[in-house]
Amino acid sequence: MSRKKDQRDHSAARRRLAKERRWTYTDWHPERMQLCAAPLGVDAEKARALDAVSGTLDGHWFSVFDCVTDDPSATRTVYLVQLPAVLPLVAVSRHSLAVDTMVPLLKRLVTERPDRDLYEIGDLAYDANHVVESVDLEVAARLLTPAVRELADDRRWLQWQVEGGYLVYAEPPGSRREQDDSHTILTELRSLVDLVEAMDPGLWGEAAGAAPGVGEGRAAAEMEMETEGNPGDAEGGSADAVPPAVPDTVPRAVSDAVPTAGAEPGPRPGSGPSAMFRGGPAHTGVYPKGTLPAGFEAWSVRLPDAVVAAPVVCAGTVYVNCSDGRCYALDAVTGAARWSFDAVGALKETPAVADGTVYVVGQSGVLHALDAADGQERWRQRVGHSGAPVVADGLLHLVHHPANLLRDASRIRALDAATGEERWARRLPDGSAAAAAVADGRVYVQGARAQLTAFDAVSGEELWHQGSTAAQLSCCTPSVAGGMVCAGTGAGRLYAYDAATGQQRWGAQAAGVVDSTPALAEGLVFVGDSHSGVYAMDGNDGGLLWHLPDRYGASSPAICGSSGWIVGTKYGRGLFKISLSTGVVLWRHALDGRGTGPVHADGVVYVGTHAGTVLAVDAETGRKPVRARRRMRV
Repeated sequence: MSRKKDQRDHSAARRRLAKERRWTYTDWHPERMQLCAAPLGVDAEKARALDAVSGTLDGHWFSVFDCVTDDPSATRTVYLVQLPAVLPLVAVSRHSLAVDTMVPLLKRLVTERPDRDLYEIGDLAYDANHVVESVDLEVAARLLTPAVRELADDRRWLQWQVEGGYLVYAEPPGSRREQDDSHTILTELRSLVDLVEAMDPGLWGEAAGAAPGVGEGRAAAEMEMETEGNPGDAEGGSADAVPPAVPDTVPRAVSDAVPTAGAEPGPRPGSGPSAMFRGGPAHTGVYPKGTLPAGFEAWSVRLPDAVVAAPVVCAGTVYVNCSDGRCYALDAVTGAARWSFDAVGALKETPAVADGTVYVVGQSGVLHALDAADGQERWRQRVGHSGAPVVADGLLHLVHHPANLLRDASRIRALDAATGEERWARRLPDGSAAAAAVADGRVYVQGARAQLTAFDAVSGEELWHQGSTAAQLSCCTPSVAGGMVCAGTGAGRLYAYDAATGQQRWGAQAAGVVDSTPALAEGLVFVGDSHSGVYAMDGNDGGLLWHLPDRYGASSPAICGSSGWIVGTKYGRGLFKISLSTGVVLWRHALDGRGTGPVHADGVVYVGTHAGTVLAVDAETGRKPVRARRRMRV
């Protein structure tokens, strides 16, 4: 009974995904199985394609379904993305953890097949190898462009095949219950569509006049299936349509900055207000004072999925990234929705707003530049899985997060904030799980092993580097103020360095991991850790001034004037106002789930929760929303 219920839940989840995205759904599709049986190494007559979701993404037809066999443990989620032209077989594997084991084995298996050739390219510094099995070496070499290899660097393991007119990718086997995550599907799908667009456009030749890889017989069979209907369409889904014909133009590469059709260039740098992670590019956590907006009443809005990154507030609008893959713009006074943008793939980093543009980067690895007024996309750029975007002096800075933080290296990019054009890119000495901090013409990045590096913001020249051999993962984004840069480590240490020279000024020890970005205000340093609460320290020598204990840890405060606001208690379900001079709690507010870092704007404190709630309360009183203004839905 439990297995049948899991199957029903899984099918229902796929139907919901199709309905939400306006894609099509069918519960059984033998034609899909015939397309990918050979690449998967299964018998098309014995395997079944279940719960198929199909549609178009960026002009590419796709289908996602489950390949189910008699062995439940061998169930795999399969992705088909249509190529602009038919190509000979190419199978690609990318490995970062098994260079000395799996790669030699794969190479031996390929060379044992007389009809196959081997094409190999790798980067030992990245500890990565790309092994290509192909019947056409020239095509293999042209498919494995630098853009494709860069796209694959976001993953420890990637295996995909070109089979006729389709790109075929299958996830590792597992139970169907484990494959219900819509976020995973959307993220993988975006990556595969980007993979197609990053391949050598010269392979596609002239625009074709019919759907590649789909013969007349196959198209007719699919048309026949549509007219017959099937029981899986009861919840609003429909049978899949025939893949559309290839567009009249060559697909635009997402690796290039692609302006949206009809979009006007955004305002030039310096022409509007800005807001981003921890208040600004230096991430001090300090917010300007302001008066409570006229007519403001506390409110909370319920979004469709978890909010795991702090919102930002700019010019009367709250911008929130949600795990459902959408960026929401809410009225700061009422909570009413103004617009939403679907980025396809979970959004788990704080957006940045500058000069009338909202910058959003998701787990799909695509950076979107949106018009702050209406959410229309201005341009996009593939940057890989990255930390929160940071905008300063007309440049957008992004730190790439590799799949293996402790083994693979990271990169930092500087893009033109108005166009997305890359100005410079530098490789970091190690992996990074943080965002960049920018102040006084310098960019600071902390690595996964607590190495700290400073670059010139305009040229990208490395100015100084503080090495480290720490074994614990460090995820803290630095903060900069008063000529000092501060960063915490996975070992519970907080360090302060001279921002110009990199010389260490002092170090202090906390009881837990310091992943939250320190707050810097008027010569004081405030930081929360994972196990003991909030600390206030003297910025000159790191001396402890006070400690607000919380055995469950706490966030670093959002600061305005003499007060601060933190999220803490068990599971991070409490919002607190504290005195910065003494650490005394002034009021507290219960949250409905683990809270993000708090944000202050115009006398209001905003916080998101993992339950999908965005809460806005009077910063002075913390008064709860009245019943009519609680959990309004978007």
